[in-house]
Parts: sequence; C-alpha cells; structure tokens
Amino acid sequence: MSPDSPTAIPTGAHGQDRAALRRELLARRERLEDRDTKDAALSAALLRKLIALRPACLGAYCATRGEFNPLPILAQLARALPGVRFALPVVDARARRMRFVPWMPGDAMQAGAYGIDEPAHAAATAEPDTLLVPCVGFVEAGLRLGYGGGYYDRYLAGRSEVYTIGLAYAACELDDLRAEPHDQLLDLILTETGAHGLDADAADTQG
Repeated sequence: MSPDSPTAIPTGAHGQDRAALRRELLARRERLEDRDTKDAALSAALLRKLIALRPACLGAYCATRGEFNPLPILAQLARALPGVRFALPVVDARARRMRFVPWMPGDAMQAGAYGIDEPAHAAATAEPDTLLVPCVGFVEAGLRLGYGGGYYDRYLAGRSEVYTIGLAYAACELDDLRAEPHDQLLDLILTETGAHGLDADAADTQG
C-alpha cells in the first residue's frame, strides 16, 4: 500500500493502541505525495460546503505537523458570505481547556501552547456555530483520532448545536477505532477524495 493510498489503515497491527496509531498516521501524513493537488481538492470541497452552510461564525485552526491548512480559503469565504465572522482557538495548557476568540485574516498572531499560532489579542470570546476540526485519523462513521490531549472533545461536550467538520487526508482513514467515553462524533469529515460521517450523503449531493 503506497504512503498516500486511500485504503483504510487496518488497526490490527496496533489493536486499539491509540499512541501507536497516531505515530503511524503522523508518519504517513508527513510522507504524503502530491500534497498541492490534495490540498486544492480538499479546499474546493470545504469551500462548497461552507458556502452551503452559511455559518455566522466559523471556528478554524492554525495547521501544525502536516495538517491540512484551512486558513487560505477564508478570504474567499468572506467574499462569498459577507458578514461571516471567524474565530481561532486559544489553549490554556495548564487548565487543559480551549476557547475560541474572534479573528480575521491579517490579525496579529503569536506562538501559543504547543508552539501553535494563536491570535495575539485574545480577551474576547467567540462561540462558533460551525467548527473545523483537524484529524490525525478517522473512521467512516465520523469518529476522529486526535493528538490525545482531548481539547476538542472537552470543548464540544455540551455543544451539540455546533456543526463540526473534520479535515483529514484520505491516507489517514482507519478501518476501525473503538470509541472512548469522551469521544465526540463529528457531523462530517472531508478529505481530498470524498465525505465521511453522519452528514456525508448531504455533502456529496451538495458537491
């Protein structure tokens, strides 16, 4: 199987050892070939979905460790949806909590927890109605594997009204992943090759 094969990775080699799965998935993501083409396809699918959703406030993220970067399409989205607002996460590593703060393209940034960029002016708090979620891995049903910190799961607990879109590369699909009590299912997961998750059929028809 090539490093960027869309075939789901079998979990048999690691069982449900999430740490081992993360290591394999991160290595596969770093080895992805033809990333520009994959990014263009995923960007186009994401932009179509967001225009159809018409969010009032979109929560995004600053990409790290080979994640898909959603920020370049936000200027296009702002032109298509005048008045849309954006927000980015700010992490309190000591409290192990994450909140979102207002942000617009061009705003000042600074290094935050784990070396990930975040808005420099983070006094106000935003409440996104639509949230982009980076995925280390995922399964067809919409279950996401993250880095293990639990920040997104804790943030989404009790926020069932937020529409969640996971972003990943097809090479990072798993054939199975056992849900843990804290795991939050995503409404939709988009890759460069298609849609997955609870709302996948709707995304496919809109594309």
